[in-house]
Amino acid sequence: MSWAERAAHLLETSTFRHASMVAFIFLLVAVGTVLLSAQQIDALLHSHVRDMILADVRTQERSHHFADASGLAVALSRDDSREREGNKSLVMAPSGDLLFGDPQVRTALQCQPPCGLQWRNVTVSDSSARLAQLFGVQVPLADGGVFFSGYDILPMRERLRVIPLVAGAGLFAVLLSSLAIGLYTSVRSMRRVDRIRSALRRYVTGERDAVVPCGHDGDEFDLLGRDINHVLHRVNRLMEEVKSVSSHLAHELRTPLTRMHHRLENLADKVEPDMRDDVLGALEEAGRIQRMFRAVLRIGEVEAGRCEHAFEWFDARTLLDDLAEYYGPLVSLSETTLHIEAEPGRELYGDRALLFQALSNLLENAIKYAPQGKSLVLLARRRGDGITLGVADEGPGIPASQRGQAVERFRRLGGSTQSGSGLGLALVNAIARLHGATLSLEENAPSGLLAVLLLDRRHWNEKTGLKDALKT
Repeated sequence: MSWAERAAHLLETSTFRHASMVAFIFLLVAVGTVLLSAQQIDALLHSHVRDMILADVRTQERSHHFADASGLAVALSRDDSREREGNKSLVMAPSGDLLFGDPQVRTALQCQPPCGLQWRNVTVSDSSARLAQLFGVQVPLADGGVFFSGYDILPMRERLRVIPLVAGAGLFAVLLSSLAIGLYTSVRSMRRVDRIRSALRRYVTGERDAVVPCGHDGDEFDLLGRDINHVLHRVNRLMEEVKSVSSHLAHELRTPLTRMHHRLENLADKVEPDMRDDVLGALEEAGRIQRMFRAVLRIGEVEAGRCEHAFEWFDARTLLDDLAEYYGPLVSLSETTLHIEAEPGRELYGDRALLFQALSNLLENAIKYAPQGKSLVLLARRRGDGITLGVADEGPGIPASQRGQAVERFRRLGGSTQSGSGLGLALVNAIARLHGATLSLEENAPSGLLAVLLLDRRHWNEKTGLKDALKT
């Protein structure tokens, strides 16, 4: 599996999805908190400045400076600390003349006496192009003049603006940390799931001693692994019991069948000619029962992984050549031709004897149903990341609706009159599953059947541990 596939698979895990969902909700809460805190800080700033300005207005009122504009202007001009503290004051005469303050502030206020009591929020700039955001109140004086007391809130707002930024950075760091923890947890969980799946795959392919590794933490994966190991142990015990029963049954039935077969052979030489055909027919049926019995036992052994098998690398062309040589006389008798389509050096990983048996069954079926004068093909072709290994014929084929039934035990698509036991494709299917492959029955254009084993590269990677299992 490539890194991109692993990353995609990791992002699809429930652990990472849960961590991402929690992080997303946390991010929404964090953004809402930052915005709300910035709004609250701004409101608190305006409230604080409002109190300062009202205190200044009350101070000037208690000093009896609100009687006339000129007296107030003189009093403010004597207070040198007002501008240094950030205060911005302005006094206009009833005629509209500026008695005290910055002309820029007067222009920004756009007020000509008489003006009523009003809170103002204006922006002004001085000669050095430095902006000041003034928040204050304009108060009408007794003589018709105007007094404005404001405070430059921009420096204070800039200092307080750092608080939401720092809080947002901290929350973002927490968000990244939660995602990193979720990613680490997902990787750890995915590794443990992969170990469980690997053990189950090894068990399916015949390794009956395969177990799920369990730690001592006692978490959900350990509990699941112990339950799986208990189930596998129980399955092994049941399989041993079935194996014992099957072996005993084979021993009990094989001997009587063999004796019956010998007695029928002896009887065929002693009976009258008019009875010999019946005895030979019974002899043939006894042989058919024996072959069927051996096929059923063989399928059970392959499906349970109890048959002897040794997986190794071997050349696909050599396997097909041996098969063609072995069935050459039978192909000649059927008046068909046999061809091989396989690139030299194409290697397979599996049990050579079992694959030879599977291809033998497919080739025998093809010879049985192929019309005279037609050709058969033994093939080993690359398909995607795997290899198709099988037989192509030009016979009547199998309807698409019946291909799933063809691999079932004792299923003869031609009915009870069709020769054979209906176990050939079932055995091929069992051998395919043992190799982590699938048996596919396809249309062989323009006519005929293409019966192939789809050998998967990923199964070879798991078996051999190689990164490039498909050799070319």
